[in-house]
Amino acid sequence: MAYVLHTAQAIERATLHRDRCPEVPENIQYHDLWTGTWQEIVDKEKAYEALELSMAKFKKKCPLCKP
Repeated sequence: MAYVLHTAQAIERATLHRDRCPEVPENIQYHDLWTGTWQEIVDKEKAYEALELSMAKFKKKCPLCKP
């Protein structure tokens, strides 16, 4: 199972999702300032570490998929 880190720079929020979460777009390569970047991370520990190390002010785990 992979994880996806969504970082939205415009609203200073980072959210960690599972790869099959309905909020994760099919094309995670797309990014811009408002929607942010989508980063796929294979390892669970690295995903949690990436969430903690992100520059976002607000950091959370997705309430839908509960990674």
